[in-house]
Amino acid sequence: MEKYNFTYEIDEHLHEFSYLSERKCANTNMDDRKAWVTAYWEKMDYQHRDADDAESFEDLYVRVQAFHEKLKALTENYDQKNLAVFSHGQFLQLLMMQIQQPQPLSKELMQQFRYNLVNQPIRNTEFFTY
Repeated sequence: MEKYNFTYEIDEHLHEFSYLSERKCANTNMDDRKAWVTAYWEKMDYQHRDADDAESFEDLYVRVQAFHEKLKALTENYDQKNLAVFSHGQFLQLLMMQIQQPQPLSKELMQQFRYNLVNQPIRNTEFFTY
């Protein structure tokens, strides 16, 4: 970073969507969690929180909206230079959906988000331009 005079910032909004309780998931594997994952997505309740150490879809939406507003405010600063954002797939999935077609928080948005996660997942090291 120093060699090329890059600067960086860690943004509080950029972290993975933890919709299952980390305490409950400790010392489990994917097979153990499969029923919990299925139950979460079948519920399709954007305000549902698995536990006090988990996020609701609404929490993710609020984080994505806040970060999207920050990006829009920074646009002029990056007309002549680049800004790189590194984050997690689920966060980026909702961010890209909101950039391409902004939608209010709803059950339908949550359903579309899940559909996109399953059928059009963001791959590791994938990049986008904004």
